[in-house]
Amino acid sequence: MTVSVPPPTLTSESQRLSQPSFNRPLGLGQSPSGLAIFCNRANTKTWYTLDVNTQPQELEYPALTGYLVRIEFPPKEYRGEKSHKLRFKIQADRLYTLEAGYRSVFAKGFLSEIAMLTPEQLRQPIIVEATPSDQEEKVLFCSVWLGSEKVYYRWDDQTNWKSIAQRAMANVAGING
Repeated sequence: MTVSVPPPTLTSESQRLSQPSFNRPLGLGQSPSGLAIFCNRANTKTWYTLDVNTQPQELEYPALTGYLVRIEFPPKEYRGEKSHKLRFKIQADRLYTLEAGYRSVFAKGFLSEIAMLTPEQLRQPIIVEATPSDQEEKVLFCSVWLGSEKVYYRWDDQTNWKSIAQRAMANVAGING
């Protein structure tokens, strides 16, 4: 006997984005639980996760495609000083939490490019790409793509990062509004 149970009815965009995909193949597969990705080159050439022994494991692919659902800046202590991390969540085949230093080149690239997009554009999947620098051993660049179009924003030492971060967060908050 086969029983078919329809998926729950989801009423809002945020509910749809926060629910796991129902289009998973039957049988064994990866866990649908969240995965933390660290966006720096401290331990690998690009970004990485931690294995069960908390050892860095470089990710095979340089790009992640999914729906941006949250940006936050949790406080951290770094070298004895108070600081913040950029943390953002992408819903794809599972929930991915990506983390980078707030002042890192990766964070600046991500925030400036998300700030350039509208909430309407962010209702589509984005692609976040990690690219190691050819010239600086510890630098990891971030590119954001919307479909086949690369989002680009030129920033410099005069860029107001607080304003950029606020605009990026407002764009993500506007997805559901």
